Amino acid sequence: MGRPTTEDALRLTSHILKSARQLFFEHGFDGASADMIADQARISKRTLYARFGSKARVFEAVILDEIDTQLRALEPSGSDEPDIGSRLRVIADRLLEWLLTPRIASMERVVIAQAVRFPALAANIHDFGYQRAVQWVASILAHANAKGELSLADPVFAAEQFVTLVVVAPMRRAALGLSPAAYDEAARDRISRGIDLFLDGCRPRDGDGCSK
Repeated sequence: MGRPTTEDALRLTSHILKSARQLFFEHGFDGASADMIADQARISKRTLYARFGSKARVFEAVILDEIDTQLRALEPSGSDEPDIGSRLRVIADRLLEWLLTPRIASMERVVIAQAVRFPALAANIHDFGYQRAVQWVASILAHANAKGELSLADPVFAAEQFVTLVVVAPMRRAALGLSPAAYDEAARDRISRGIDLFLDGCRPRDGDGCSK
């Protein structure tokens, strides 16, 4: 039969992650056993462990793959919107149309439940997901700052506040069941008001900008 090609290996890894993702999001980390994952993927448990080493490593790979796949698809290539408010709404819409879904709410609940047990995973998610979103926003804010649309001493710090207010907060509310996991009209209105509030503190004025 010969050794599997690199393409075959990647295809198998993707298949295992897809199978495990469904189980983890539905049953949680503890509820999804290695046997269940192997059965779902139609492979042996030996193959599963040979590829990933442990169920915890499968879980980490599932979460990071989900984040990377979606962020690469959503990564902004620039915006022709004429003002900073519109540019920020474009990126907020892109992120929240993905994040405010039952699928991601389930993922967030599982990750929160396992953050203490797997601190390295929590750190990776922060660096891999949150920080990438922050860098997107920071580039938009820095450009607006250079044009005089905003007055910011530290665009990266301001971007962290924006992502926390506009993206992380509604995602966390959805995960906790405090609001629907849907980017509906009510959610869009809340986000629009959040962006306006953020910009009110960042526009040039006689005093300092929002990140002084």
